[in-house]
Amino acid sequence: MKHMKTILLICLIGLQGGLMAQIADNNNSNQNRNRNFRNGYNTGVQISGHVQLALPQSEFAEIYNGYPAGFAASLMLPMGRSGILRMGGEFAWNSMGTEKTLVELVDDAQNVIVGDMNVGTDQRSYHFITRFSPFTGAVRPYLDGFVGVRTYTTDTEIVATEDDGSYTSTTYSLSRDGVMSYGYAGGLMLGLGRSFFIDAKVQVVRGGNVTYVDQSTLVVDTDGDINFSLETTPTDIIIPQVGISLVF
Repeated sequence: MKHMKTILLICLIGLQGGLMAQIADNNNSNQNRNRNFRNGYNTGVQISGHVQLALPQSEFAEIYNGYPAGFAASLMLPMGRSGILRMGGEFAWNSMGTEKTLVELVDDAQNVIVGDMNVGTDQRSYHFITRFSPFTGAVRPYLDGFVGVRTYTTDTEIVATEDDGSYTSTTYSLSRDGVMSYGYAGGLMLGLGRSFFIDAKVQVVRGGNVTYVDQSTLVVDTDGDINFSLETTPTDIIIPQVGISLVF
């Protein structure tokens, strides 16, 4: 509820700014058309790119120590000529951490081979978005509702150096899990040109329990077998984003 109040406050401030921009546009309707941000701007395709930082919440924050960073890309299409209602999709990727560990392996001839184990866990999101954007001027607050899936994947690669100087690389998929996710967001677009906008928003994402590898428990024995423990946790997160949007 606290985060919902914060987002609503941001949207109200944005709505006030959007209303003032609309009034200003009306009062200056005789000015150069290139400076009128209302005409034709919210009726085309919108392509956006953001950088983002995920903030784990509740039990997720207690189990996972970190703030996954990543990026998001979205495509929004107007529903009707006004462009007030938009629908589209968003893909996002966040890294949950990487680790590099020195390992020693024993081959069939009982020779000790020194290598590196690289482990990485990432999270991917695929969401369908419905957006309400009531203004078509230079200041455009908006509200999103979305639903989709998030996946969590842990992969590891062991790179070893043979006696002859050659390298061998073996990749393992340790864990893959997915969960349905949904949520809402509040954002604000500020026009810097006819089609170019600074775009910032905050997403509140809810999800079910997901299972992923606890990287701190990874152990490799001399035969190359990887042992580890799994963590199961809810996946509620808040994601601040900032980026650019192009409206055609």
